[in-house]
Amino acid sequence: MDVSIQEILTQAFGFAVLFWIMKKYAWKPILDLLESRRTKISSSFEEIDKTKKELETLQNNYTARLAHIEEESRVKIQAAIQDGKQMAREIQEQARTQAKDILDKAKQDIELEADKARVTLRKEIVDLVFAATEKVVHEKLSGQKDEETIIKFVKELEASQEPLMDS
Repeated sequence: MDVSIQEILTQAFGFAVLFWIMKKYAWKPILDLLESRRTKISSSFEEIDKTKKELETLQNNYTARLAHIEEESRVKIQAAIQDGKQMAREIQEQARTQAKDILDKAKQDIELEADKARVTLRKEIVDLVFAATEKVVHEKLSGQKDEETIIKFVKELEASQEPLMDS
């Protein structure tokens, strides 16, 4: 392999010219192409980071909204439960009041019937006493003195009967 100096110099000169041409005309477009590619990749990464942050923000917002909705639901359910319990208490209180009213009315009705029975019983006693007295005397009573005697007797009889009726 014989290598001459002239070949080396020609080769070096050719390389230098090629290097200069490449630097002047091709190097800048290649560097510009590489720079634009680097910028594009960098902006893509920035866009990805921005989108990722937006997604995280949206996810946090949705999570917060969901938690808020769940809390509102829980509060509304608790309010509905409390309303239901209050309604149940009101219904029970109404039922107690109605039962008490019915019981009071029944007591009044019983007392009224007892009073009526006492009046009827007194009338029957008067009639019986009157009939018994008439049989004993064998004559019909008449006059003021006989009537006073009967009234006195009935009052004594009523006084002796009241303790029996009250119990």
